[in-house]
Amino acid sequence: MTTTDVISNQYKQKFELINFRNGIVFDLSVLLICCLSLGFSWIESILSSDSVHWGVMYVQALDLKRGLIPYKETLTDYGIMTSLIQSFSLTLLGERLISIGLATGIFYSFNLFLSFQIFLKFLPKYAAFFSTFLIFLLSGYITFPWSNYYSHTFFILSILMLLSKNNKKNVFLSGLLLGFSLLCRYSLIQAILPPFVLFFSSEIIFQKNTKKTTASRVLFFSLGFIFPILLFFLFLFSNSLLDDFWIQNQIAKSEIVGKATILNLLQDLFQSMFITFGDDIHDSRIIFFTIIFCWNLITLFYFLNKLLFKKKLAQDEAIVMQLCVITLFGYLSGISSYDFLRLIAGSSSLGVGVIIYSVIQISQRLGRKIKIIILLPLISICFIWASSLIFSASATSAAYIPWRLDMLMGKGVISTEISIFRGKILSPKYYEFYREIYQKISKYQNSHYIVNYTQDSVAMVINNLPKVQISSYYTPLIEQAYPEETKKIHQIINTKKAVILSEKDLHLPGYKGIFSKTWLSGDVQWLGNRSWLGENGSDRLHISVPEKDEI
Repeated sequence: MTTTDVISNQYKQKFELINFRNGIVFDLSVLLICCLSLGFSWIESILSSDSVHWGVMYVQALDLKRGLIPYKETLTDYGIMTSLIQSFSLTLLGERLISIGLATGIFYSFNLFLSFQIFLKFLPKYAAFFSTFLIFLLSGYITFPWSNYYSHTFFILSILMLLSKNNKKNVFLSGLLLGFSLLCRYSLIQAILPPFVLFFSSEIIFQKNTKKTTASRVLFFSLGFIFPILLFFLFLFSNSLLDDFWIQNQIAKSEIVGKATILNLLQDLFQSMFITFGDDIHDSRIIFFTIIFCWNLITLFYFLNKLLFKKKLAQDEAIVMQLCVITLFGYLSGISSYDFLRLIAGSSSLGVGVIIYSVIQISQRLGRKIKIIILLPLISICFIWASSLIFSASATSAAYIPWRLDMLMGKGVISTEISIFRGKILSPKYYEFYREIYQKISKYQNSHYIVNYTQDSVAMVINNLPKVQISSYYTPLIEQAYPEETKKIHQIINTKKAVILSEKDLHLPGYKGIFSKTWLSGDVQWLGNRSWLGENGSDRLHISVPEKDEI
């Protein structure tokens, strides 16, 4: 019997809860949660009308599937592994938006299962299940097909490897998986790497192992971590892509944080956590993450104080202390933008298990009636979150656009004409908007290039016209960084071989507008929202074609 099993049995006896044989009911319940999450993510993939976030990730995956060289011929915004995984999903499930949603949903549901495995390291099964259930109620499905979900999967696997049997193979695999996590999203390095540095440093300081053993663990972990990153940089070097990789990451950094300093970013982060709560939607979900932060910080100080007084931590206490560190550093994933997605699809969500552990520890010293009183807030919050998990009456921090039941009940449009929309159920207005674009551009798809001066990646790729831009959306920073590409685009426009998407009528000589409509706010997410576009943004899409070819 392992130490974890002993701890689990002790808790069950003390709490006198229903002791299902071997806890299999909780294992099956977690599997059910994972299946529900995947099913919900599939529905979100079907119903989503977000042309910005879904379009960007789709085009990057599509470009890799079609053999374009990353960083040279196509932009890779967040991490090469995310695009590779999603390109594989397009090969397996078809070139359609729903494919990358299903892939991301699989990773998120797996994240829930892996979180359960982490919680089992220091909690009895019923408590590990309840912690996983809380995370599921916080966010039952994916918001966007974003890189954070993929990075978090490899990150949790890395933790599990490090907490498993202490041998060189597991330590190497832990480092390897952390390297994969970083390659899924480069900008998460400040959230995922420091906890491991602190873990190995603490081993040296508190002498958990001999210096020789610790040095061996650090060596094998470092080799594992460096291996995939070294292969990636060898690929960049062999294809002369190092400059492009650096330029594109600097562009991404500039677009997200501008000229802000680390001090400014940290100040904004704490302001978002305790005052504005980051998201435009200030509901109990985003506020709960502030509670997680404070709770884990206090718990960490409690264990540090215990260590300072030379008191040895029990195995479960040591794991919880490590998880506090992981949770707190996880909030640095929101240093550039404190939003719910970065929290739920990151290590901050693991702090839920620390709260449940603390509640159990505190409850052991209290009477049965007081235990019930303590449990009431947790039970109440479950009902609140469950009531808004799907088909919410209004937007939540976990779902900007809640599902519409009428769409699933037959009022949506299923497209068979436009391949990118296969399998989706679209609102009639959304479908008509893109169907008209599709029909207008289809007359030029055998002889013209597509040039996109908007943020709409779906409109750019809907007809599969050849593109000359490495990016599927327009940003002046890329135009400035790649003057040769800009020159080529201008040559194509001047030779009247371009179909041009723009946010305003460009009045180009020799070109004529064939389409001019507003992105419908609420039907075409983000693009029809002036507050998101900013003061200089336009909520209108124009399409221009050469006059001599206009049909």
